Amino acid sequence: MPAEVLVRLERVDTPLSPGTIHFHPRYEHFLKRCGLETAADVLDLSGEIVCGHPTRHVARVELKNRVVYLKREHVVGWQDRFKNARAGFGWVSKCEREARTLQRLEAAGLTGPQWLAYGTDVEGRAFLMIDELAGTEARRLLGDTSLSLAQRRKAIAAAGRSAAALHDAGFATPELAAKHLFVGPDRDSATLIDWQSAPPPGTVAEAERIRSLAGLHASVAEDLAGPRDRLRFLRAYLGTRGRTRHRLRSIEKLAAKQRSRSSKRDQRQSTVTAPQRLVWLRGEEVCAIPDLVPFWPRDVDGPPFYIEGHSQHDEEWVTFSNGRRGLVKRFRTTDLLGRTFAALRGRPWRSPGATAGRILFHLERFGIPAPRLLAFGQRTTGRTTAESFVLFEPTPNGFAVSAAIERFSAENRDELLNGAGRLLRRLHDAGCRLRSAKNPRLTAFEDGKLELSSPFAVELFKRISNAVRARDQTELCNRELGISNDSDRQTVLASYAGAGRIAGNWVR
Repeated sequence: MPAEVLVRLERVDTPLSPGTIHFHPRYEHFLKRCGLETAADVLDLSGEIVCGHPTRHVARVELKNRVVYLKREHVVGWQDRFKNARAGFGWVSKCEREARTLQRLEAAGLTGPQWLAYGTDVEGRAFLMIDELAGTEARRLLGDTSLSLAQRRKAIAAAGRSAAALHDAGFATPELAAKHLFVGPDRDSATLIDWQSAPPPGTVAEAERIRSLAGLHASVAEDLAGPRDRLRFLRAYLGTRGRTRHRLRSIEKLAAKQRSRSSKRDQRQSTVTAPQRLVWLRGEEVCAIPDLVPFWPRDVDGPPFYIEGHSQHDEEWVTFSNGRRGLVKRFRTTDLLGRTFAALRGRPWRSPGATAGRILFHLERFGIPAPRLLAFGQRTTGRTTAESFVLFEPTPNGFAVSAAIERFSAENRDELLNGAGRLLRRLHDAGCRLRSAKNPRLTAFEDGKLELSSPFAVELFKRISNAVRARDQTELCNRELGISNDSDRQTVLASYAGAGRIAGNWVR
């Protein structure tokens, strides 16, 4: 390990002051040649957002033909700083905490994401820049039918050995999950990403090892990895240390509890194979899909998305220069209580437009039929006021489900009822529930397929209780479908009960 890296490790053990940047010695010259001298330069970089949360996101950025990933924290709340201080990292952001762990992995000679720089700007926002990993995410690799059996076994064994090496070196892995595990191109090694919640290195107790392996076990869908694959991973992890059967029972018992958590459920049920992307055109004021960016108006945050003096809630159709059309819904919001509560919690406030965009992004990730998200944005106009919008692309030629039931033949009518039950089950499995609404929440088409009518038809909910399931079933049968007989109701409920994650032919 170069001495300069070890010196840097000692030097960053104090909290960052606002407006500072720390470079990796090996990449400092490269980043400065790219014009990145300050934290503000880094945070202003434009790129495609590949994943995100209300307080942070990850963007894919190209720097002189080099691909890097930029983690941005929009708000570094006191709760996050307190958790990091209590864990032994000081009053720092998630980004700095993760950077320190990556530095320690590097010093220990272990495989991990290669960090390039991290810091905070004068507004208190934080960032961490890491190099692109060469490899394949474990979930995609397990679903790759072109892999030979030998290649598959080799990759699974490499993942097991890599997890064992981290634990043996004293690095706990609370974020060990299939979506965070990347297998190298040679299938001989694996790298774990997302270290923002890892504690400082120390002895990893047996209970912590079991808990981490159970989290990985719970995050992998059964159709991606069968019992033999899981056993092969555990045997590679254990090496010559026996008692495989005992650990298997402990891991399975704990994994059964973890499967009900929304984070694990989402990883098992996400069905989108193509990566989802968004581009910040002007911060959170305009976030659009990459296909639409070249055709966005020059006045990025102007009409028809933000119109001074527009009514509190209004909408209109927008046509871009490439001929693509979308429906924009605009909002003007006054929310003193919500903004104050968010500030006290150290969390960003979410506008109606941003919330709708998040819902459509979530539905797309789970393959649930809904209008296509094109863009969304939000901006504050005062201490309590804000403007926002969401732009989406509804499927044309749809009509209310209740009208479809009346006009369809008996056979198609039954298929429609079955499709409605399956769609509701998929919504619940994805952590969504029906939202109270005056307008129809489902749209039908001549071929009998269904989709959600708008992003305002549902709302995200961490835990879908039995009471919520029963309420939504009643809402679906009575208000959406207009069912008046028990036979039709039983058809819907039976389809809901037997659907699970499987979508029928009659769901778009």
